[in-house]
Amino acid sequence: MIDIGRFESCVCTRRGEPDEMCSGPFSFEENGKKVRLQPKGRDEETKAVVLDQCVFRDTEPKCDGMFLFRRQHRYWMILVELKGTNIEHAAGQLAATKYNRPEYQEIKGLINANASGQLTELAFIISSAMPSRTVTRRLEDQNNIRIKGILHSTATTPIPDLRSNLR
Repeated sequence: MIDIGRFESCVCTRRGEPDEMCSGPFSFEENGKKVRLQPKGRDEETKAVVLDQCVFRDTEPKCDGMFLFRRQHRYWMILVELKGTNIEHAAGQLAATKYNRPEYQEIKGLINANASGQLTELAFIISSAMPSRTVTRRLEDQNNIRIKGILHSTATTPIPDLRSNLR
């Protein structure tokens, strides 16, 4: 079981609960951008955690949400930013969350304390813009963060599922 202590109230339970960004227990939606991470089988568990205005209630830079995922004895912390076209700002928000937020480190500590296996940290941008690999690499270097993927999402495209990006 994934235990996130005092932040459990920020886990999506259904559409609109605890925040309008929740489009179900395993998905986020904001301004037409959507992403999900659906667990499959008994050996998997997913928690969609609302970061912006739930875990973090201030105006400092932060990303929108985070998926916590467990498959048998492997664990993932997956930061996600749902963004229109400003990929540069999105990269900065992911980095600010990972490096400048004590709450993120607290959740990471809770997972490490209770996990019996390996923890992998990933970051994704869900956007209607698709920058070149050169632009993405430059943003990664500027922000000191690796972006696992920039996934395309619009109101008329299938909802990206992060499952295919976990290895």
